[in-house]
Amino acid sequence: MSKKVLAVILSVILTFSAFAVPASAADIKLPATSVENVFEMFIEQLLSFVLSYLNKYWPGYEDKWSDSENYEAENFYPGEESFDKEVAEGAQWKVGYAGVSLLEGINPMDGDYFLAGSLEPVMGRVPTKVLDDQRVRVYAISDGVSGVVVHAVIDGFGMSRGDVQKIRALMADFAAANNVIAINVSVLHQHSCIDTLGMNVPLAQALIMNTGNAAIGGLLDEHKVQKNQQFMENVFNKTAYAMKRAVKNMKDGELYYGAADISEYVKDKRDPQTADTEIQRLRFVPDDGTSETWILEAGIHCTSIGAGPDELTADYPYYIEKTIREEVGANVVFIQGAELAITSRNIYLCEECGAIATVEKDLAVEISCPNGCIESVVGKDYNTAADLWNQANENEAKDGIVRMKDYGYILGKKVIGINAEEKLDPVLNIAMKEVVLDVDNGILTLAAREDVLNAVIVKNGDKYNMITEIGYMELGNSVAAFLCPGEFDPILVFGGPESGEESWTGEEWSMPALKDNTDCENIMVIGLCNDQAGYVLRDNEYHSLLSENEEVNVISRTAASTFVAEFMNLIADVNDAA
Repeated sequence: MSKKVLAVILSVILTFSAFAVPASAADIKLPATSVENVFEMFIEQLLSFVLSYLNKYWPGYEDKWSDSENYEAENFYPGEESFDKEVAEGAQWKVGYAGVSLLEGINPMDGDYFLAGSLEPVMGRVPTKVLDDQRVRVYAISDGVSGVVVHAVIDGFGMSRGDVQKIRALMADFAAANNVIAINVSVLHQHSCIDTLGMNVPLAQALIMNTGNAAIGGLLDEHKVQKNQQFMENVFNKTAYAMKRAVKNMKDGELYYGAADISEYVKDKRDPQTADTEIQRLRFVPDDGTSETWILEAGIHCTSIGAGPDELTADYPYYIEKTIREEVGANVVFIQGAELAITSRNIYLCEECGAIATVEKDLAVEISCPNGCIESVVGKDYNTAADLWNQANENEAKDGIVRMKDYGYILGKKVIGINAEEKLDPVLNIAMKEVVLDVDNGILTLAAREDVLNAVIVKNGDKYNMITEIGYMELGNSVAAFLCPGEFDPILVFGGPESGEESWTGEEWSMPALKDNTDCENIMVIGLCNDQAGYVLRDNEYHSLLSENEEVNVISRTAASTFVAEFMNLIADVNDAA
């Protein structure tokens, strides 16, 4: 609901300055869609027209962005031009880890820091309590031949590419001196951390103050409403510091791949439903016997405590790490995968013995204690079975904090229990590519104009493009990782239900799943990587700003087809050059 409110608030506030816009029927073009969708699409087109007028004609915006033909890439690391398929002489896995707190040295409770994930458009949402830490965790990896890949994973809601470039700028000299060929920054998308994106500032204040400031030539720059700039400098500096430490901490060792089924713990809230039902693990074992480093990936929104709590918490990934550190002593880096509308499905622990409930799925859902403490319960679906499980445990539904900790513990135990592993040959390949998106979401363009977001935007005639990037990495010729900006629909990567006449637009989607473009057996997704490019839906599944939560954060209605095509081209290029 909060994202729908965002669309309405932004549009209403913006309209005050555009009352003279001559909106005529000739300016409004409705897409071909079903009758019940026409009204919402008509309203959306009206709003888009107003936003388009403001983006083009509001005073102070004329020179905000350069023309597309003048664009030059800054702080972009392309990786390798071709991929190796054989183990090179002298090849050896090398991995280093580092982690740093982003809260150390600040007081999150002083009212200057806004929580992300749920809007409080007038005053902003500040934390009332700090439950755990907000951190950056980094791994550096190399096969000893191709160069070093550094990947920082930040606790936060998102990060625009302009801010990623600032981190890379801090790393430039170090990268050149240490053969670093790729610097990547992804975010876990917690709805309960200090905002690193910008869309969770008091938007009503921002849209009045910042538009007014633009109109008077920036005289009120020091009063612009933005995410906390001191905190962002802290994020940039600590991330660069952790990256350098991770590179310096690299050790020789062996790398293993494994995965665990977590299908009973995830659910897709949006049709057509597709989810990656595994939590995957890259386990690095150093030769010197020191702590292992575990790189984990799963696509699940970090909302196990709720979508908009008042407590500051890194959500379930913190408690996955806590469980693994306490029981195994390994370093942990958790990566957010393809998460579109995938969220947690909570099954509780047995109150008698603490064991994780066993879930069996057939025509119904049966939940039981593996140690037989209580009788099994059977429900027609997960929700009714979970309610019966609560009743059998003689408990009311647990509060969000307890559910979050339980969820992290359960996933942590699932990872610890991975036994079937594949030893990976020391072959590492990575290639990156810049991608141009057609921007048709005037809300986000206006937010970027007002320095609420730090997206990389260029003018293309009377329209706008977003310059973002994708990446493709292979490990051991067995694991493929797609580095995806924004929140990808898992169906784009793994495939799923076809959609033609049943889709929202009634049009066909004919592009292949990304997994079909690689020879690797195992597929990982590094989501929200190097940019928050919004939700990425199949082109024919875009609904309306007013009908679904995800659409407010869709930057381009053709982002999916653009990204899939560019991934296919990138993979073909590196394979052809091999």
